[in-house]
Amino acid sequence: MPPVDPGEEPVQPIPEVRPSAPLELLWLGHLLLTRAPEEDRRLAALGAEPARQLADELRGFWRDDAAGGVAEMVVLADLSGELFSERLDGLLPDLPQVTDLAAVDLRSETEENRRRIRERLERLGRDAATRRRYGELLQEIWRPLAPEWEARGLPQVLAAGRNLRHRLERGEPLEKAAEVVSQLRRKNEAWGRLMDEGERRGTLALVPGYFGGSWSIWDLPNHVVVGFREGSNPAEELRDEARHLSSRLRVLGDATRMALLLRLADQPTSVGELARMFDLAQPTVSAHLRALRDAALVSTRRDGPRTLYRADLESLSELLSQLASRTGAGG
Repeated sequence: MPPVDPGEEPVQPIPEVRPSAPLELLWLGHLLLTRAPEEDRRLAALGAEPARQLADELRGFWRDDAAGGVAEMVVLADLSGELFSERLDGLLPDLPQVTDLAAVDLRSETEENRRRIRERLERLGRDAATRRRYGELLQEIWRPLAPEWEARGLPQVLAAGRNLRHRLERGEPLEKAAEVVSQLRRKNEAWGRLMDEGERRGTLALVPGYFGGSWSIWDLPNHVVVGFREGSNPAEELRDEARHLSSRLRVLGDATRMALLLRLADQPTSVGELARMFDLAQPTVSAHLRALRDAALVSTRRDGPRTLYRADLESLSELLSQLASRTGAGG
């Protein structure tokens, strides 16, 4: 073996570049919880009313007063070796049981999100019935959208991955080959350190996406994952984000709807109770609640024979935080 020059810089491994069906489902769960189905073509295959029903089921599944989401599924995919699977039939029908959460740091997440995801993983680990029901719900979301993923999405992201991998193998710097890396560094120094660490350790993975948004970053037990939407146009992304924000903010521009939302933030309430409290006809209240629900600002739960509406405080907080971060108003 030839001697190694101690002054020679070690060669860093090239990041993995792979598609990920679990990350596609993660984005679809996020879209269900934050987008009106009529406004987003990615949810079209679900149908408007089924999409609303699935969103309510997802919000209410954990009964922990949080908006829901499927981040815990991505952690399970990483731990079970299914993160880079191109399909979900090896993961969802039999979600793995995880009993040791010591490796689930999730440093890319806020403290609240980290706590919630770990609590949900703990519940999934100790209750087989909960794992089964959760897997069934995720399959309901994925099943109508899988044909589009397999026919259009997967070939598109595989081609994008080959192109990106080729550029990296030719020696092109990571930040030039994958602009999303530069964007994430500018957004958050801690994310930059996570990517540097993943690159050094050979655990950094770049995931071109089809259903997803502009970017995502996940510190998972076995990988630091950077997702990005392949073929996105920055100007169109901004227009899409602006349309989404303006449609949700417009809902809050009506004083009656705002009053209803404030009441629901204090206490879950039925349509009939709201009608009596505000001296409104029930169809009027229902129309206002439908607008708030479509904007992902309220959700429902059953209480015996009654349907109770409640403010989705996490989704409202996400909306305001998104506006603040995009405009710099958050400081």
